[in-house]
Amino acid sequence: MGTRRPRVRYIAFRVDGPRSYRREEIAEALRPVSPRLRLAVFDGTMGLARTTNLEKDLAIRALTAIDAVAGERVRVETMGTSGTIRAATEKYLTPPDGARRSSENNPYK
Repeated sequence: MGTRRPRVRYIAFRVDGPRSYRREEIAEALRPVSPRLRLAVFDGTMGLARTTNLEKDLAIRALTAIDAVAGERVRVETMGTSGTIRAATEKYLTPPDGARRSSENNPYK
């Protein structure tokens, strides 16, 4: 009988606050809520957090429980989950007008 390895999941999220935040500020806010939740990508207001399929629901609850970043009140909204960075970026982090990025501008393609 073999053991199954947990699969990686990427949770897309948006931080609604008074300003854009640095990657380090978001990583610092994630550290106390879930030690196994890692910040994969962050661009100031939107990002991807990495977790496993076994801890996905716990990670989503931890993300939405964040209420302050760098001492400022914020609201974190999760937008969706995917198995790869590329799919999560295309589904949840692209501009809302549906414009596709060209392959030379997309580092995940």
